[in-house]
Order: sequence, then structure tokens, then C-alpha cells
Amino acid sequence: MRSDSTNYPTVRRFATTMFVGAALFAACDQAAGPAPRGSPRGPTHTISAVDVSSLDGTVLDPPCVPAFVLDTWTLSADCTTMVTIQIPPGGTVEGNGHTITAVDPPLGFRGAVLKASSGSTANVNNLGVTTSLTDAYGCFDGDDRLRGILFDGASGNITNSRVITIKRGLSSGCQEGNGIEVRNFDGTGTKTVVIDNNVVRDYQKNGITANGDLAVTITSNTVQGAGRVDYIAQNGIQFGFRATGDVRGNSITDNFYTGCSNRDAAKTGCTPYVAAGLLLYDIDPSSVRRSTNTFINDQFNVLLVTHQSLDS
Repeated sequence: MRSDSTNYPTVRRFATTMFVGAALFAACDQAAGPAPRGSPRGPTHTISAVDVSSLDGTVLDPPCVPAFVLDTWTLSADCTTMVTIQIPPGGTVEGNGHTITAVDPPLGFRGAVLKASSGSTANVNNLGVTTSLTDAYGCFDGDDRLRGILFDGASGNITNSRVITIKRGLSSGCQEGNGIEVRNFDGTGTKTVVIDNNVVRDYQKNGITANGDLAVTITSNTVQGAGRVDYIAQNGIQFGFRATGDVRGNSITDNFYTGCSNRDAAKTGCTPYVAAGLLLYDIDPSSVRRSTNTFINDQFNVLLVTHQSLDS
């Protein structure tokens, strides 16, 4: 077990022929561009429920009926959705300890389970978010890429929540399935997000991702990957594409890729990837303050991918 410090020169620089799996994912995500804006403003917002009946006959929780009264939706029970639930501008989702579960409609679930869109401010507190999805529909890209909670061009807070099993099937290598993702490429200025005291585990790709023009504070979270796996290179926390912020007091564990090493590449021609507890992708490492984070069983504790290494 090792803890990182604010001694930035000790960050592992990665400029060999090996590639970082999540770096490729982040580049594709940037190219996807911003999604459409959220719902209109107003004191009360109601999103109609979607009839949720399991494709295999499994008994499910009742469908979610997101009723934002005075900009707040307080869950009174666990519920299920087949579509992305949009948080209206200024909206708060108060989970009250309950869980939203995404399940597949015909042709598969698409996008984020819960989303705040460009230009808004949103808050999520004490909420469980999970999925029960198959990998039978293949990989999804762009806005259809799977996320648990997505702030896309939005500021706000994600706190005291549990984002668990954000994945398709059991061992998919598709470059999607981020537990919590915040991103901003809409050109309207820096967005500020606080991600505090959450549990994020059993994700497909990344635990927590921050990409774009953001100032993000990530504190006191428990982020746990799948351990040593050969089907995808996971990352616990990722900062990329100008994102700045503070990473403090997090437990980041079990992000380790065994699918193809440099030695394997020399023998078989496979493409080597690696996993990291904290990935700093094409940013100035001094722009991300780090202290008292604990890393256990990560392939790299802190990994810096520079612009130079991307061009090499």
C-alpha cells in the first residue's frame, strides 16, 4: 500500500511504446462533443415514467417517475429506468438512500443513467445508481456511451452516493461504463464540480472521470476496480484535457490490466495497455493537487501521459 503526496516530480511519466487504455477512451469522448441542453426552467418538472418490464421476465422495481418539485426530486423508493433521467437546470436529486437501476429496453440501454446538461447547475446526494445490462448489443459510442452519473457542461455537487456496477455484462472490453463522469467542452467557461464521499466500484472503464474545462474537487471517495483483468484497462480517477482540481483523501484500488504487456507485444504483436489508480492525461500535473490518497493493487498509482508521449 502506498499513499501519494504533493511531490509532483515523482509522478510516473509514460512515454514508451505502451498506450493507456483510458487515454484512448478520453480522446474519443472529447470528439463526441456536448449533448443537447437540459429541460426548460420552471418550479416543477415531471418526466413521464417509462414502462419497465424485464426482457427475461425478472421482477423489477417500479419505474422511476422523476417529479422535480421546487427543483428537487426526493426518491421515496428504489426504481428502474430504461432511458436517461435528465436533471433540469438548478435541479437536485435527493436519493434518500434509494437506488435507480438502469435495465435494457429492446436494442439496449443508451447513455447515462442520470444526466445534468450544459449550462446548468445540479446536485445529487445520497443516491444509489446501478445497472443490470447485457453485453449482447455490442459497444456504444458518443452520447450513447454508458455512464452512471454524467455532468456534461454542468456545475454542481455529487455527494454521499453509491455508483456501483456501471457496466454491460460481466467482462466487456468496450470503452464505456464510467461510474461518475464530469466533462465540459461547450466553450462557456470553466465549470466547478465537487465529488465527495461517494462509493464507486464495479465499473467497466473508469471510476471517476473529469475531462475538459473544469475545476473539480474529488475528496474522500472509495473507488475500486475489478482487480487484475485481461479484458479492459481500467482507471480509478482520470483528469484530462485541461481539467484542474484537487484529489484528496480517496481510496483507489484494484485497477490492473494483464491483457498485453510490452513483452507480450514483442512476441504476439498485441497492443499493450496499462491501468492506473490516478491518470493525468495530457495536462500539467501541477494543476491537480494531490494529498493523502491511498493506492492498493493498482498497476500504476499515479500515471502522467504527456502531449509528447502521445505524439511519439
